[in-house]
Amino acid sequence: MSGKKRLWHRESCICILAFSLLALAFSPASAETFTATSIHTLSVSSLSDKKSVFAGINDAVEIILPKDEDYIQGIEVTFRLPQRIAEKHENLSWSLYKDTQAITPDEASPVYSGTRIAMGSFGIYLSLVLKIPLYPNSAIKRDAYSYYIPNTSGSYGEKLLVRIQGARQFSEEELKLYPVEISAKPIFTEKSRLFIRLRPPAGKEMQPCTVFVDGKPCTIEKSGMLVSPGIHDISVTSDFYRNELRAVTVEGAKDTHVEIDLRDIAPLLRIIAPEGTKIFMDEQPVANMQA
Repeated sequence: MSGKKRLWHRESCICILAFSLLALAFSPASAETFTATSIHTLSVSSLSDKKSVFAGINDAVEIILPKDEDYIQGIEVTFRLPQRIAEKHENLSWSLYKDTQAITPDEASPVYSGTRIAMGSFGIYLSLVLKIPLYPNSAIKRDAYSYYIPNTSGSYGEKLLVRIQGARQFSEEELKLYPVEISAKPIFTEKSRLFIRLRPPAGKEMQPCTVFVDGKPCTIEKSGMLVSPGIHDISVTSDFYRNELRAVTVEGAKDTHVEIDLRDIAPLLRIIAPEGTKIFMDEQPVANMQA
């Protein structure tokens, strides 16, 4: 075989292999059964802290998803491989499942069923980051340093499961002494919720008014309104109240509550007089004098 033919053959094999791995990773979700040597658990909360566990090859990790998803749009899962294991990266792979359940919860070798969402290899790197949206059309940013797994099926329910698969080339010593660190943390949205409450003067009913946020008219809803973190200008105009203006700082992924006391536009006349003085206005006695 000539040099050009050998080069063409090598490049073709590399392209076919790369395409095959890519197609496998993004293949349609399919249900399957599998075994795991051990099952670990990671609970992801609405806090920004990262939780970690150490799992062996052929183990699985259940990732409990947060119940409060108001500001969470996805989960970031990070694998950190020991150098000894990474040297045999071609024998190691990962899989991600949803809708998992135990068929035979035997502690020695439990059998699980689940729908595979994605799978892939670790390549030649010591770490791998998965970005997993919790709903379609999320605003999670893609980058060259992480593996983005599209969500095409909607909610994942209460949990996901990550499985580490290794070929038989790993010795018993490697399986026991070199676990893989797996961590998970939430990916927050870039929005916050702003709640505005208007209070009329004491003893009076609420009158019509218009609320502007950053110069745009808005409707006050009980569920609040989504805004970007930062400083926002709130103004209130009305024919019945004085104009009000507030500058509010909104923090990321948090609720911000603003209460505005409206003031009547009716003029207030203050009269200072000795005790017992009778006061008349337009020849009418003033009866509602307050100390």
